Amino acid sequence: MEAKEFSVFRSLLTDVHSKAFGEPLSKLPHGKAQTLCWLIYEDTGELLSYKTLGNYFTAIVEGAPERVNPSDATLAILAKFVTGEKNKPNPLAMQMGAYAAWYKYRSNALTRPLGAA
Repeated sequence: MEAKEFSVFRSLLTDVHSKAFGEPLSKLPHGKAQTLCWLIYEDTGELLSYKTLGNYFTAIVEGAPERVNPSDATLAILAKFVTGEKNKPNPLAMQMGAYAAWYKYRSNALTRPLGAA
């Protein structure tokens, strides 16, 4: 993953972790990764692998962009979780594509001033 994309991904996972647990970003132990998986499922209706989530958080904490290559679908699910976007018919979202949540999040993250939350 490129450095610019990795910084956006780090921002996304920081937001996911903060929303789910209300604490600073850290590696996810097995049980916490499973909890996050279910929190995302309950909020978005989409299921992600707890092992994959754990691996992503480890790569972010260790600063290893070469160890992550998330799909647009996974990124969209995580962005939906952060923004609270629900899976319901939305004509505008359909026009923008299935991964609109990720692209909106990415665009906002890239235009934020450095260090802004």
